[in-house]
Amino acid sequence: MRVSSDWTPRLAGAAGPTSERLVSALAEDILDGVVAEGERLPAHRALAEELGVALGTVTKAYAELGLRGLVRGTHGRGTFVSYRAEPASGSVDLAMNMPPRMLSDRVIADALAASAGRVDAEVLSACGPPGGRLEYRRTAAAWLASTGLEIPAEELVLAHGAQQGIAAVLMAVSPPGRPVAVYTEEVTFHGALSYARLAGHPVHGVPIDRQGLRPDLLDRMLSADARTRGSGIRPVIYVTPTLQNPTGATMCASRRRELVRVARAHDALIIEDDVYAVSEERLAPALVSLAPERTFYVSSASKALSPAIRLGMVKPPCAFRPRVADAVRALGLPVSPLICVLLDELVSAGIASTVRASIRDEGARRTEMAREQFGSALFLAPKTGYHVFLPMAPDRARALAASAQDAGVLLADPDTMMADLRQRAGGVRLSLGAPSISELARGLSIVHGLSAPAGAARR
Repeated sequence: MRVSSDWTPRLAGAAGPTSERLVSALAEDILDGVVAEGERLPAHRALAEELGVALGTVTKAYAELGLRGLVRGTHGRGTFVSYRAEPASGSVDLAMNMPPRMLSDRVIADALAASAGRVDAEVLSACGPPGGRLEYRRTAAAWLASTGLEIPAEELVLAHGAQQGIAAVLMAVSPPGRPVAVYTEEVTFHGALSYARLAGHPVHGVPIDRQGLRPDLLDRMLSADARTRGSGIRPVIYVTPTLQNPTGATMCASRRRELVRVARAHDALIIEDDVYAVSEERLAPALVSLAPERTFYVSSASKALSPAIRLGMVKPPCAFRPRVADAVRALGLPVSPLICVLLDELVSAGIASTVRASIRDEGARRTEMAREQFGSALFLAPKTGYHVFLPMAPDRARALAASAQDAGVLLADPDTMMADLRQRAGGVRLSLGAPSISELARGLSIVHGLSAPAGAARR
C-alpha cells in the first residue's frame, strides 16, 4: 500500500532558481532513501503554500524529477516516489570510478522498450560500416553538441567505450611493429597505461601541478628524447585536460594553448581524453578545437550518464580516420546498435541533458563530503566531478589500499595509475560515485582514520 510521505519540505541551500533548489532537495532525499519508493509526495498546491513558492515552481520541479524517473504522477491520486535506493552492501566501493546513479530503473526500461522497436534482427546481426552507421554517429554528434562541442558526424568513429577508442588510436598512430613513445601525466588512467604497455610503447610520466600536465617539463623531455627517436615516428601525448583521472585537475585555456604549442614544436600527436568534461560546463576550449590537425579526441557517454551506456566516440585527424576505424574493428567489440538507439532516445527526450546536470550536482555534493573529511590533504579541492586524490609516496599508497580493504573499503590499486613504477610521486584515488551517501560517508571516514596517523601528504 502506498502511503503519504512524512518528508519535511525544504529547499536546497545552493544558489539558483527556486525550482532547481526544490529539485535538488527532493532528489537528494530520494537518492539517500529518506523518502522511500512508493511514498506519496505532498500535493502541488500544499507544498507551494508550505514553502511559500509559486504553484508553477512545484509543478516544474515535479516534472523534472519525473523526467529523471525519480517520481511518477498518477492522475487523481498524486505524485509518488518511483526510485528504489540501493541496499547497503558489506563493503564500500571507492575503487570503481563511475558516476552517481541518476537514471531510475523505470526510465531505463521505458527507453529500452522504445529502442527495441527501432532495431530489427538484420541490424543486430550486422557489423555495420567502419566507424559506425551514420545515423548512430549523428546521435553521438548530437550528444557532444549538447555538451558544447560541435563535431560533424561524418568525422566521428564509434567505439565500444572510450577505453577501446584509446586503444584503437594507439594502434593507428604506431607504424606496424614499431613502438611509439607515449608521454602522459605521472599518474593517469590505468586503461591507457595498460594498453600502451601491452603494445610495447614506452611510457614517460610527466610531472603535474594543480592544472595537470606541465608543458614546460614535457617540452624538456621531448627535446631530450628527440635524439633517440626513430625516423618518421611521432611521439604521442596522452592527456586528460578536464577533471583528470585520478587527480581531478583541470587545465585553464592558457595551459591548453601552451600544451598545443609544445606539441607542434615537436610534431607530437595528442590523445585528448575528454570523458569527464561532458558532465561539466566548458570553461576552456577542447584541445581538438585548438589543434585539430594532430588531436585525437576521445569521449564517451558512460561517465556522464551511466556505465551501461558504453558508447565511445573518437574524432581523429582526417588522415587517420580510416586507420582508427580499422583498429576499432580489429579489436573485435563492435558498437551495439541497441546502445546507440538507447542514447538517441535519452537525448531526444531531454533526459540525457537532465541527468548530466544532476550528476554534476550530485558530484559536487560528494566532493564536498571528501573536502570536509580530508581538507588540505587532497591534491586539490575540485568543486565538481566524482573522484579526488590523496597524494603520497607509492609505498604508503599501497599500504593504505591494503589496510582499507581489510577494513571493508575497496580502493583502486595505486600502482596501476603510475606511469613509472620507479617514480616517487603516487597516491590514492577515492572514487565517490558508486556507493550510497551513507556508505560514502562511512568509507571516507574509514580511509581518513587509516591515513591520518601517518600524516596525510601535502602538496
